Amino acid sequence: MLGVQLVQEQRLRLSITPEIKQSLHVLTLSGQELIRYLQDAAAENPLLELQEIPFSPYRSARGNEQLWHGAYDPLLQARSAEPTLEQVLASQIRIVIAPEEQKRAAVYLAGCLNGNGYLKIELTEVQSDLGMSMNEVTAGLKLLQSLEPAGVGARNLQECLLLQIQRDASAVPHAAQMVQAGLEALVPFHPGRMAGRLGITAQAAQRAYDYITQLDPKPCRSIGSDESPHYVVPDAAVELVNGETVLSLYTAGNLRLSMNEACSSWIREASPGERWVHRAAEARAILRSVQLRRRTLLRVITAVMDEQKRFLSEGPDALVPLNLAVIAGRIDMHESTVSRAVNGKTIRTPHGMYTLKAFFDTGVKTLSGHETSSSAVKRRLKEIIRSESVRRPYSDSQLAAVLAEEGIVISRRTVAKYRDELRILPSLERKRWV
Repeated sequence: MLGVQLVQEQRLRLSITPEIKQSLHVLTLSGQELIRYLQDAAAENPLLELQEIPFSPYRSARGNEQLWHGAYDPLLQARSAEPTLEQVLASQIRIVIAPEEQKRAAVYLAGCLNGNGYLKIELTEVQSDLGMSMNEVTAGLKLLQSLEPAGVGARNLQECLLLQIQRDASAVPHAAQMVQAGLEALVPFHPGRMAGRLGITAQAAQRAYDYITQLDPKPCRSIGSDESPHYVVPDAAVELVNGETVLSLYTAGNLRLSMNEACSSWIREASPGERWVHRAAEARAILRSVQLRRRTLLRVITAVMDEQKRFLSEGPDALVPLNLAVIAGRIDMHESTVSRAVNGKTIRTPHGMYTLKAFFDTGVKTLSGHETSSSAVKRRLKEIIRSESVRRPYSDSQLAAVLAEEGIVISRRTVAKYRDELRILPSLERKRWV
């Protein structure tokens, strides 16, 4: 007979508290992402304060003049508006001697171009909008295509290349003929087959192909561009000073996070309610997360730089194979924590800016029994290909043999894989006939 009864049992279970989850999230953020996170947190929680760290002056070596580092004047930083592509072309059309109807059609077509200078609207639609004849619209297109930069107003890539070739007095012979024959024959390109197709020599086909690859497929992409440059702000900096490694962590921009003392005192003394107590606990948790992130980053980067000490003095070729387990064992942390700390972080070194992930690399065995990093092998592979004969480039098997002579044991398939990652063409497509 079935019955119902109460049973007690004990179980051990790991659970992630909201505060731990928040700490893990803060650890994965880069410096710029952390700034945005703290700004949002301070906007929502009145107990958090973000203070801008003031810049201190230094005395110039040339006199008593004091200069301020990092002073920001928004008026001095403001840039004038860049003219748009339509405005650039319209200013050229105004000074051209041509019938007014033709100029009106050219101005209208200039407003229909995309950011790369291509015309993606049908001429019949333009004819309907302007109430002109097709001959007048076509004449306006011819006027537009005669403007600078060469290639503007093209309706496809083939027409864009042909416009540039026609405007170039030093164009290589047979280049226009090769483009008219079809772009599908240029990728991949074989001089012998193209020469037989056009009835020219392989050397002439190679010269024409080299000229075509120098043309700009997007001639107007830099005109009127409103894209702001992307700056990378490092999370840390490392350098060698008298043979010693000096590591410094950057703060989140020039911001300092703290608790609002007045609000904290009011909550302790007045006991306004559970809501404010919860807010205070949230603020303290965020502060602890930021401090924990800083300590963890410092330990991880210090351990990485200790393993890659030769890199600081000898450069990228001295990188050694490294994985997360080695760093986790050195600092007594879990691999997942190290992975979160490394993710998205950038470090400034004496040899330039590097992502922290770049120091974790797989190894390739050498004949001496040691290992070298795969990134060092890729750099050496690029150097070998750069110095090869253009008429007899190395095959993947020959590249593997050259590396073997230098003590790097690597298979042909691995060479092909590294070559693809470096975006280097196969030997047949690297071959030149001139």
